[in-house]
Amino acid sequence: MNKFIFKIACFFAIIIAIDLISGIVFPYLVANAKGGDNGRNNYIDLKTNEDILIFGSSRAIHHYHPSIISDSTGMTCYNCGQNGNGVILNYGRLLMIEKRYKPKMIIYDIQNTFDLTAGEDNHKYLGWLKAYYDQEDVEDVFLSVDSVERYKMMSHMYRYNSKCVQIVSDYIHPLQSLGIKGFRPLEGKMDNMKINKKANNEIVSPEWDKLKINYIKRFIELSKDSKLVFVISPIWYGMDESQYAIIKTICRENKIPFYDFANSPKYVHHNEYFKDGSHMNCIGAEEFTKDLMEQMRKDKLI
Repeated sequence: MNKFIFKIACFFAIIIAIDLISGIVFPYLVANAKGGDNGRNNYIDLKTNEDILIFGSSRAIHHYHPSIISDSTGMTCYNCGQNGNGVILNYGRLLMIEKRYKPKMIIYDIQNTFDLTAGEDNHKYLGWLKAYYDQEDVEDVFLSVDSVERYKMMSHMYRYNSKCVQIVSDYIHPLQSLGIKGFRPLEGKMDNMKINKKANNEIVSPEWDKLKINYIKRFIELSKDSKLVFVISPIWYGMDESQYAIIKTICRENKIPFYDFANSPKYVHHNEYFKDGSHMNCIGAEEFTKDLMEQMRKDKLI
């Protein structure tokens, strides 16, 4: 029995030791990442100083060219978009940014799945915030999703286990660069075979996610010292307007400019501008960014 208890004690001692070491090693690797998503994430959260910031999902990271925005406005710009993420992550990022400085303008690319509607597990949006859990007020974002996160985050292994390989890679030899001021253009054009197989005619009445909608409103309040603009960038298939009804209402109530390019005849069903049904290629991104800047110029926002 004594041997069994000793083995159990040794096992937990090893686990605790590994956890403590993880709490020293991984924060260092993240803070000193040379590139990749960890290097980019670290820059966004702790180092950005640009006048204009782009927020949103993969449609943000692939659709907005900072160099074109800078040329059009005379201001610096950085693309803070993140694949597969929405307002919960973006609010957490803006929390950290706002502790350092106030951007002059924020352009937010809305994606209904990640920013507005129910059906997704909101825990997934905490992934890129875990390394910054100890930053001021970031803990509150975790607790709003799940109060149990308070206890999970006591473990350093939990904070980094899903990204440990990527963290090491981004520190030693990043497989991706930071991008062009955060922008990562896509190459290639739509595959007609995939287009023909895609069924996109069914319109489903959206179920709004109360937590996401709450964070949209908190994001607006947090960015009150910046000029905030919401945008739906082009979609090859187009988009039924009911899917974005709530953000249009919120923008109208708060007198926030809202630009809907989802059904623009210039882009809908034009293969040359898209990599796939949801994401524009580099040609489309450049053309769309120019169009957005032209429209904002006409409206005297820039």
